Amino acid sequence: MWADAENWKKVIGVVTAIFAAVTGGYTLWGKVFPPDKRILEWAPTHFSISNGPANGSFKVVAARKKFRDDCSVEGFLLEVRDSALFVHKAKSSIAKFSGPAGKDIDKFAYSITIENPKKVAKGRATLLAHIRYKCPEGEITVNYPKHPNLTFMVE
Repeated sequence: MWADAENWKKVIGVVTAIFAAVTGGYTLWGKVFPPDKRILEWAPTHFSISNGPANGSFKVVAARKKFRDDCSVEGFLLEVRDSALFVHKAKSSIAKFSGPAGKDIDKFAYSITIENPKKVAKGRATLLAHIRYKCPEGEITVNYPKHPNLTFMVE
């Protein structure tokens, strides 16, 4: 009977050691190779913004690859940096945008208007955007990239 108990102790010890090795290895793997937590990747070569007068509206086409579906858009702030480098608030025709994650580039369009067009310097301007996401790991802000396709002419 004691021989059987000794064998069971050995089996339980081996199973416990294997479980500890597997879970410890999993934790170590996560530390060495952390999972990709990026929400999206911009595709700025597919962006475009129409030119126009400061008091008009500008059509924007944006493009991205979305990697995650577990984050929600909580805020979408648009700004325009004018040719004199002043930054102005802009309003969007969309409050929030969404779409499924996938491996393909997703394009979407909206229009913007500059809130106080009389103060905007004419010439080359740049669209700036700050998107605030709520994710399981906390709040994350993603900005539009710096790219020539995010510039446009204010007339």
